[in-house]
Amino acid sequence: MGTPLTILLTNSTDIYGGGEFYVLEVAKSLQRRGHRVLVTCKPATLLREKCEQAGLTVFPLDFPPQGKFPTFITRMKQIITRNSIRIVHTNSNYDRTAGAFAARLTGARHITNVHSFHSLQHNITHWVRNRFATDHYLVDGVCVRDLLVKTDGIASSRISVVYLGVDPDSMKRSEPDRERVRRDFGLTNSDLLIGNVARFVPFKGHIFLLRAFATITERWQNVHLVLVGDGELGEKLKNTVRELGIAGKVIFAGFRDDLTAVYSAFDIYAHPSMEGGGETFPFAVLQALSQGLPVVVTEVGDVPAMVDEGVNGFIVPDQNPGALAEKLLLLMGDEQLRMKMGNNRREKLLSGFTTEKMVDAIERIYYHILGGV
Repeated sequence: MGTPLTILLTNSTDIYGGGEFYVLEVAKSLQRRGHRVLVTCKPATLLREKCEQAGLTVFPLDFPPQGKFPTFITRMKQIITRNSIRIVHTNSNYDRTAGAFAARLTGARHITNVHSFHSLQHNITHWVRNRFATDHYLVDGVCVRDLLVKTDGIASSRISVVYLGVDPDSMKRSEPDRERVRRDFGLTNSDLLIGNVARFVPFKGHIFLLRAFATITERWQNVHLVLVGDGELGEKLKNTVRELGIAGKVIFAGFRDDLTAVYSAFDIYAHPSMEGGGETFPFAVLQALSQGLPVVVTEVGDVPAMVDEGVNGFIVPDQNPGALAEKLLLLMGDEQLRMKMGNNRREKLLSGFTTEKMVDAIERIYYHILGGV
C-alpha cells in the first residue's frame, strides 16, 4: 500500500439498498487499511446510522431532490478543504455533481461509481461534469462501461470495471435464525421457501416471479415465496398476488435489516430482473451465494458473471415466467442438487467477488489517479 489517503465517500439517497451497502463496506475496508475515511450522506438515513456504528466520521448533508447546487458545492468544498481530502468518491445522482465540482475547485480528485445501467448525461451540467470534473469512473459491470462509452462519449480509458464483492464469511447460514424467521413467517421446516430481496420497482421483475410462482403452486403444496423489500410497486404486487390466487403462499416481509437471518430461512434464491431497467450487478445475488443457496437469475446486465450455469445456479431469459418456473421446479424437486449447488458457491465468490478484491481494485485506482503516491 502507498501513502495513507484521506477519502470522502458520498451518497445522497434516502434509501438503504445495494449502493448504500457499497459505501458502508468500502468505507470500513479502507479504514481498516489505514486510510482516513469520511462519509457524507443525508442525516435521517440508515446509512448514517450504520457508518457511525462502524466508527466512521460522518458529515450529514440534507441534499435536496433538485436545485441549490451552488449551496451544496460550497458545503462540500468546505468539508474537502477543512479535512485535506485527496479523493472524493461519489456514488449517486445529486452528490455526483456537487462532489465533482467541489473536488475540482479544491484540487482533490473525483472518482464516481455508476451502480446502474443508465446514462449519466442528461443536460449541459452533466456534460461539463463528465468532461472536466471527473477523473475516473468505476462501474459495476461491462454493460455499464459500454453504455457510457457509446451513449455518453466517455473514453474507455477513463472507466474501470470493478465487480462488487462481499465477505464470504459475513453471512453464514444460521440454523437458529432459520428456525426463528420461519416461525415468524408461519412456516415449518418441511416447507420449501423461495426468497427474493429487492426494492419493489419495475426493473426488478417481481411480476414475472409471481407469475412463475403461480405455476409452481399448481404442482407443489408446501412451497412459499418471500419478497423482502418495499417500494412504489408494493400495492400493485399485492393486488397481483390476489388476482393470481396465491395470497396464502406469498409473504411480503417488508424492509429487513437482518438479512443474514432472512437468507438463512430460504431454500432457493430467485432474482428475476428485467433488461433495460438499470440492473447491473446486485449484491443480493452475492449474498445468497455466500449463504450457500442455489440461485436462479435472469440474463440481465452482468448478473450472469456471478453464476456458472448448472454449477451454482441457473440463468434464464428475462420476462419469461415459464423458464423461471422450470428451473425453480427442478431445484425444488432435487434436494441433492440444491445442496451441491450451494456447496459450489464459495469457489465462485473467492474467484473474484470478495470485498477484499473489490477494495484492492478501488485502492489501486485511487493511487493511479493521484500519480502513484
